[in-house]
Formats: sequence, C-alpha cells, structure tokens
Amino acid sequence: MSENDERKLLRLKAQLAAKYALTTSEIAVDDRAWKITAVPDQDALLDAVDDLNHFPFGLLLWESAVGLARFFSAGSVPLAGKRVLELGAGVGLPGLVAASLGASVTQTDYQQDALLLATINALQNLPSGISPHAQLPVQFLSDWRTWKHPARYDLILGADILYERSLHYHLMQIFTNNLEQNGTLLLADPGRPQAAEFVESLRKFGWTVMTTLLPVQLEGGGQDGKPTTVRLLQVNRTHHASLRAGEHKILQENPVFMPN
Repeated sequence: MSENDERKLLRLKAQLAAKYALTTSEIAVDDRAWKITAVPDQDALLDAVDDLNHFPFGLLLWESAVGLARFFSAGSVPLAGKRVLELGAGVGLPGLVAASLGASVTQTDYQQDALLLATINALQNLPSGISPHAQLPVQFLSDWRTWKHPARYDLILGADILYERSLHYHLMQIFTNNLEQNGTLLLADPGRPQAAEFVESLRKFGWTVMTTLLPVQLEGGGQDGKPTTVRLLQVNRTHHASLRAGEHKILQENPVFMPN
C-alpha cells in the first residue's frame, strides 16, 4: 500500500469510527483471508442511527455477500477481463473478490457511508501479493428508483438485494438494460419469500435460473448458532432479439414488478 493510500485508509476509518462502532474480521474466500471492516451487528447499528427510515443495513457484513464471493471465486464464472457491476455493494466483499480475479468492477450503493466502508475494505485488501495487478473498484451513489446509468456489463452481482418487493420492478429494469446480451446475473439471498417470487417471474421472462445452496457461518451470525443457507442464483437470458419487447409487456402486466 502506498503512503497516500495508507493515509486515506486511516482518514476514512477515523471518519466512520466517529459515527459507528467498527470491527475488522478475517473472512476466508478462496484460500485467502480478507480483512473486512463492518459494523459488528444490528444492535451496534441501532445505537448509531437516528433515522430508521433509511437504516444503513449495508454497513453490516451479510452471509449472502460471503456466499456470493465464495461461489464465483471457485470458478463458477470466468472473471478475468470482465466488466462487473455490483448493486447494493455495502461493505463490498463480492466486488473486491471479483477485482482480485481480474475483473473491472463498478460498485454502487444507495448510501455514501456504505461506499466509504467499501473503499476502506478495498484499500485493506487490494492490491496484494496474491493479486498485485488488481484495480480498485470504481464507485458511484445510486438509487434504483431513479437509475440512469447507461453502461452495460458482462456480470451483475447482488447480495441480498431482493428484500423489498417494491424495488423488484426497478431492479428488473436495471438487469434488462445494463446486462450484456450474453451476460450473467449472480444473486445471493438467504431464502426470503419475496426473492423466490422474483425468481419465478424471471423464469416467465425467458431467463434461466440455476440455484446452488451454500451454508455460511459468520461469527455471531445465524440462528441458534447454525449456518445460514445462502441461495446462489446464476441467471442468464435464453431469448435474444425478441426478449426486450416481451419484457416490456410483462413488466406492465405483472403485479410483482409494478412500482408502488
């Protein structure tokens, strides 16, 4: 790490530590220990937050993020030279692992503090002796409801982003417009019923969905000390030229995708 990056890391840590309790843990992904800084639990987050309507869940490390990073780091999807978009990046682990494997990564989140935390974790882990040529992710603030980003990507990542039904319409628009025709969508979810509804609707659109189950145990996480079963969803298009018009029609007719 350069002296400038080290100073930036210390400054950002001090900035966030003035607002939140932070801890740094080592998370094993692909035979490497990643130093990930996050707020340790929801109780610590509640102590620091006044506005519960904009609760910063992204400052926590979720099992879905760990499961997603472990899934594609095992070689399920080639990443070298690929353009990758991470939605709802939070602490940023999946995007960082993708960058370490040679991808050009763009990370987005709704909250500035989450992107600052993702920057801290990027500086702590990239580049390294294991991945000396990895590039730090590009970042920008985003609201899925007013999304205007035009770029297209080979791979879109999302860990635990299907929690809110009212956002499904907007996410579907992003997947349709920002994923390359032969691109792949990788989503991770802990088994929320609204996520299952979204997946079934994707299939109606003519997308294929392959599901892999992966148990993930984080320190202090899970129910009754048991691992959380993360569902890894690998999504691809099956139709090409006619798909976009068909999607538009179903978006208007399917209540699952209608915005509030």
